Amino acid sequence: MRRKSVLVFLSVLLIVTAVGYIQAAPVGGAKLTLVDETGRPLTYYGKVYYTIWTFDENGNIKILSKGSLEKRFIFSNNVVKLSSSNFRMAKEIARKKGSKTAFIGVDVWVVKDGKLYTLPPESFETGLTENTFAENIKLKINLKEARVKELKKLEEKEKTSTIRPMAHDVYYIWETVKQKPYKNVEIPILIIHNKAGSEVFGTADIAVQVQKYWGPDVTVAFGDQISKKVKFDPSSITVKVLGRSITDYYSGGDDVTVPSYSWGYVWVKGTVHYIYQKEYICTAWCYPTGNERYFAKIDSFSIKRKSGNIQVITSGATLGRPSYNFPDEWMRKSTGISGSIGDRIGIDEFYGRIYAGSDGHSFGVGVPVGAILEALSGGSLPDWFNTLTVGFSTGDYASYVMLGHLTNNGPQSTVTFYAMESKYKVRIPVHHWYGTTYENMNVPVGLYVEVS
Repeated sequence: MRRKSVLVFLSVLLIVTAVGYIQAAPVGGAKLTLVDETGRPLTYYGKVYYTIWTFDENGNIKILSKGSLEKRFIFSNNVVKLSSSNFRMAKEIARKKGSKTAFIGVDVWVVKDGKLYTLPPESFETGLTENTFAENIKLKINLKEARVKELKKLEEKEKTSTIRPMAHDVYYIWETVKQKPYKNVEIPILIIHNKAGSEVFGTADIAVQVQKYWGPDVTVAFGDQISKKVKFDPSSITVKVLGRSITDYYSGGDDVTVPSYSWGYVWVKGTVHYIYQKEYICTAWCYPTGNERYFAKIDSFSIKRKSGNIQVITSGATLGRPSYNFPDEWMRKSTGISGSIGDRIGIDEFYGRIYAGSDGHSFGVGVPVGAILEALSGGSLPDWFNTLTVGFSTGDYASYVMLGHLTNNGPQSTVTFYAMESKYKVRIPVHHWYGTTYENMNVPVGLYVEVS
């Protein structure tokens, strides 16, 4: 009899748990499962705080949801539930911007044993159609990327802040300190520095050979007090590539013929944007932790016309050097490719040299958005910001976004072409046929080609 009662109790408990789970699960929203890189629930390590956000129509950060998770008894409780209304809001914003997919950002904090683990942001993309059932997303969080701080030491600091807490519980936020978009900016996609005695022809086209959405990635730099750093320091500034800010069937590009001992570049027009944020702890008041981050991104392209379902980007070519500073100390040459007169050197030949392991499939090609923003800001951004690049990608492992070629027009019989890449590592999403993984890569500082 006693055994039967126990079985009945367990059955009722299972039913109640199942019903509670069904009621709590969003219909048409999203469920984000937070795990470490081995698949272990993130709540295993401590209490997890999260914020879900997107970029609004002006490119600013808009909060969709925030909360916390804790392990309960034998249940991991590591699933963030995003309501259908919030999920729909992100899709509607993307639709108004003309994007074919919606960007969703995810901020995560872990608190354990008196320590705060602040992670760089994660992201995912979603289509714009309404989903009947909750979309399931698994985010693998690399705890080695966290900035770790003693909470007790933070609490001993002076509590000065203009931010008012919005709740009585403890929570963590990223607050925008400064941000600015710049419209109709010429963004170089191919830069040629011709140091040879030959004329060099170059052409660059951004598109994909099959119909797939592509767009510019969002790049974030993250670390402690990085606004005060004068030079780039890869040991204290983490650079990470997130998902794409906008996507569509885009096409653009042009040709340029660069005389000997000259510069020239091919460009597309768009809106570039930076966002500078500080991290705060909020209790009875809010105060900064010292962690900061900068976003560099492209909000939109200037569209010249629509051809079928292709958005044709306003493009062109200019002789001369781009009007911003190159981070020369953080660039290095790839191995060279020799070209005799009339030889056609494909841009894709450089990808295997500057993307060891990924062949350029995922990041596409880097464009010097950081350098452009640093120049346009008139000193508002730190000098090291010019090292940041923004990639173009398809979200598919088998498609190049940018193609084109270079030709030695003579009279010098042979010249050597070099592509430039960063000396520091950037954490980028690499798309394989079996899924997406994050890998540390040296990426191009623009597709900057030196000819000698």
